[in-house]
Amino acid sequence: MSSDDERNVDPVQEMFRLTQSLVKLDTWGFKESFRSGANKILIYDSERCRIKFVWGGWDYVGGNSISIYYGRLHAPNEIPKMICNGEECHAWHRFEHVIHFLDERTPADAAKMNYATPLTSKYYEEEYRQKYHRRQPEWLMQMHLDVWKHYGKRFFEMFDLRRPDLWEQYREFLREMYDIKGRIPFIKPAMDKVC
Repeated sequence: MSSDDERNVDPVQEMFRLTQSLVKLDTWGFKESFRSGANKILIYDSERCRIKFVWGGWDYVGGNSISIYYGRLHAPNEIPKMICNGEECHAWHRFEHVIHFLDERTPADAAKMNYATPLTSKYYEEEYRQKYHRRQPEWLMQMHLDVWKHYGKRFFEMFDLRRPDLWEQYREFLREMYDIKGRIPFIKPAMDKVC
């Protein structure tokens, strides 16, 4: 694909194409629930959680890029935060801290590792960087697919509103991790305020 083609792609249609061809979200029980061309967002829901694909744009060095977030079924479509039980909290989440929790790491170990995980470390090695050169959306989707295959439904259950006990354990894990790691005062709400 030439750089001209990369820049002229419709972001939502390209994310849709990749979700259908690479990760086949329907086989995981996900159905499209929201799309916004204006905000370059594509969201899928399952009975357990939501997955949000956000177009990051194009740059000369890296080409197109996306971000992938997970939310519980109450997560709003276009904003990252919401009010839950009278408190502002983050409603969309990255996967790395969930992996630390599922792997039963201590909060101290998770704080040291931050976003690094043994399962995904191969994606940052030179071989993978070359394999997916200028194809960040495919690189990221393949990484997430490996996470899903490794953890199966356990991963998606982390976000399941029907499992408040599990979510509370995860919130406590995050609180302890950020007690060790420290919080950035200007990030409001604090990163361990999740819903």
